[in-house]
Amino acid sequence: MHWWSQQACDAAAEAQAADPSPGNLMAAAQVQALISMAEALHRIAAALEERDENVPPLIIRPRS
Repeated sequence: MHWWSQQACDAAAEAQAADPSPGNLMAAAQVQALISMAEALHRIAAALEERDENVPPLIIRPRS
């Protein structure tokens, strides 16, 4: 877990503990969903970067 996702989880848990109303429970669930999506996008970006580093550059030759 990244530091930013840990901070978001902690903040959501604190808000939920301070006021366990249905609105706060929904907000905490939304934060968790956004964190999951952000982490997935981060993994995708890292995989694309790694793939780009391992692929030789495309050489375009003029047509003869």
